[in-house]
Amino acid sequence: MRIKLLAGSCFLAALFLALALRGAWGEADAPDGTRYAVSLRKVSHILEPKNNASPHDDCDYLRGKGRVQLCAPAEFGDAPFSMLCSVFTLVAASLGLALASGTVTVVSPYRAKNVGAQLAGAGFIAALLGTVLAQVAMPHALAVLDGLPMQFGGTSFTSAWTAIGLLLFAAGLSTTSTMLGHD
Repeated sequence: MRIKLLAGSCFLAALFLALALRGAWGEADAPDGTRYAVSLRKVSHILEPKNNASPHDDCDYLRGKGRVQLCAPAEFGDAPFSMLCSVFTLVAASLGLALASGTVTVVSPYRAKNVGAQLAGAGFIAALLGTVLAQVAMPHALAVLDGLPMQFGGTSFTSAWTAIGLLLFAAGLSTTSTMLGHD
């Protein structure tokens, strides 16, 4: 039962982290009635927020592709912009660590309990650090968001926090099982 819980938690966390890497984490309404949606890779300027098929301009700030004006760092925003750029890597690393922990747990459940616990713990730390950095840096990193109140939410943001909870559960269960000597 313990092995199924651990592996299931890790693989579910990986699924939620994959969802977190894809969509918008936060939005900010501009005074002109448009909206900015920010993900871990890009900024979208949604021209008609009430229309689901609204035209929009995008910029991938990790690659510098698209409408580059959207990706410009805020004045005095070098540190937040650098932190924001590191979030994608942290969340992707957490995804890999969650998959590795689940795989180690399934393939070698008894001989590698310590490794599974360490991988789950490292995945938890990477996901938590990435999510907290995103919340701290995102509102201050980009010039287009300067002075705009930002709201975090949506499927991707919620998925990140769900994955953090699952990885915490997996790391805690693995660690306590190891400490208590359970097989």
